Amino acid sequence: MITLLFHAIFSTGLAYLFSWAYGALTPFIAVLSLLLGTWFARGRTRALLARAPGLRAFQFHEGEAGVIEAVLMALIAYCGFRHFAWLFTYVDSRYLTLHANNFGDLPLHINYIREMANGLAFPPVNPSFASEILRYPFGPDLYNALWEILGVSMQTHLFAVGFAATLVSLICLRWYGGWWAMGAFFFSGGLIGWGALQGQPLPTDFTQGVDWKNLMLSVFITQRGVLFALPLSLILLEMTRRHFSKEAPLTSGERTTLGWSWGLLPLFHAHAFVITSLMMGLLAIIETSSLRGLFSLLKSRLAIYAYLPAIIFLLRTSDGFGKAKIIHLDPWWTTTLQEAPSFLLFNFGPWLVLPFAVLAAILLSKSLPRETRRKRLYEFALYLGLFILFFNVMLAPWAWDNIKVLIFPYLGLCHLAWQVLDPQLGRLPRSVFAVLLFTSGAAAVLISLGSPSVKGLTIYREEDLARAEGALLDVPKDAIFASATTHEHPLTYEGRLRAVGYEGHLWSHGIDYFGKMDLLKKLMAGGGDSVKLARDLGVTHIFWGPAETTQFGVEPQWPSSFRNVSRVAGVSVYEIR
Repeated sequence: MITLLFHAIFSTGLAYLFSWAYGALTPFIAVLSLLLGTWFARGRTRALLARAPGLRAFQFHEGEAGVIEAVLMALIAYCGFRHFAWLFTYVDSRYLTLHANNFGDLPLHINYIREMANGLAFPPVNPSFASEILRYPFGPDLYNALWEILGVSMQTHLFAVGFAATLVSLICLRWYGGWWAMGAFFFSGGLIGWGALQGQPLPTDFTQGVDWKNLMLSVFITQRGVLFALPLSLILLEMTRRHFSKEAPLTSGERTTLGWSWGLLPLFHAHAFVITSLMMGLLAIIETSSLRGLFSLLKSRLAIYAYLPAIIFLLRTSDGFGKAKIIHLDPWWTTTLQEAPSFLLFNFGPWLVLPFAVLAAILLSKSLPRETRRKRLYEFALYLGLFILFFNVMLAPWAWDNIKVLIFPYLGLCHLAWQVLDPQLGRLPRSVFAVLLFTSGAAAVLISLGSPSVKGLTIYREEDLARAEGALLDVPKDAIFASATTHEHPLTYEGRLRAVGYEGHLWSHGIDYFGKMDLLKKLMAGGGDSVKLARDLGVTHIFWGPAETTQFGVEPQWPSSFRNVSRVAGVSVYEIR
């Protein structure tokens, strides 16, 4: 399974390089990238698995811990299968998604995938804001685009990637932190799940006061970069710790493999790259008891191979660090000091006990050598300190997005629980911890399952997609549209470019879109010089269908020079001349 992870990482990196050199993604580039990525991953992963056999699929730990791991893996794999099988599914002439958290973001990723598979200019422009290049870490969507351009259906490759990532993540979590880390990520939850067990409805709206939701539902299924970044980051963190503690020094080949992977990480998830790199550097200092550990990391082959791709992708994502202004202080994450006690209790519940239990285990354990105890105390301070830091310093406009950073020090505490607390627990205390920590999150995940025909949310209607497809037959693939700014617009399914897309996505990605939005509203109202407004927006076509009538009102009278090239009734597509 780990081979699949590195296959995806390296295939995507090669596809980026080849597509950038050629100027577009092509079927030949997709085949070549997948074959080379597979060949490279097989050779490199074999040595990695020999060094870390715990990364093998069924290498469970011995005793009761192994039994808990096996049960968790089976249950989580089942839930992952159900969610990704119905991530994007067709029922009764509608395309649905099972969980509400996918409703907003999934059309965005489909738009990215289809844009690249359409063979448009590479690196791609932002299909939701076509006047800028795409700065979002689109590695996961580029990997799916490799399969899309080869003719694999959207439903199939979205499911295959998601379910495979679930299994790979379970393996890496088990290796990194045993059953503690597996349950901590996939069955996280505070007190809300206990209410769900009593028949109360489970809130899905972030404004209802539940911000630290179950991570499987709120992050893993919806944030596609996490599918790749989570397992890769855990491998980088644990391999770095083992290397500098001299528990398992990395060979030259392993440093090369992990170095390239580290450098490609910001192509998949910028937040994960930042927090993982920070934690790697601090772990090097802790394990060597000196700043020399950090300098050793920075000049090692591991870092040398990472520098070039990491710098390129970071500069691209951050617009040359021009988007650094989105970093801001927002104390207490999504709450206030006055509400913090009730907020922490409601969102984290019994998980608040974990840091105290881990600290007590480190201080009271009689089997820990003095030097090991000291390092584990520093490691505890590292994870708790980073969690507190990023509970107050935001790396995105929307404070909730910091959960993508907070999950890593959170899992670090679970890693310590596995290392120092679990060995001191008997069967009953271990079972009590498992029940208290995982019941709420497990309830949230299990309640989320159901038939898509009953619980599913409609993203697209087949009738709307068919009309849009017919209307676009004579329109070039690289056309830029003025249209409604809905997140589930049919243009997103077709992989088309819009001058201004969904405002929620633009704002959360740190894009200053307000001027363009004003121009769009004036154009779609038919006011002023329509030709000049269209040119100022950079649009080549106007799409007018039901969504446009809903958002902008009655269709205006366009200039005679605007030719309707649509072939279907009910949808107009005007070519700007």
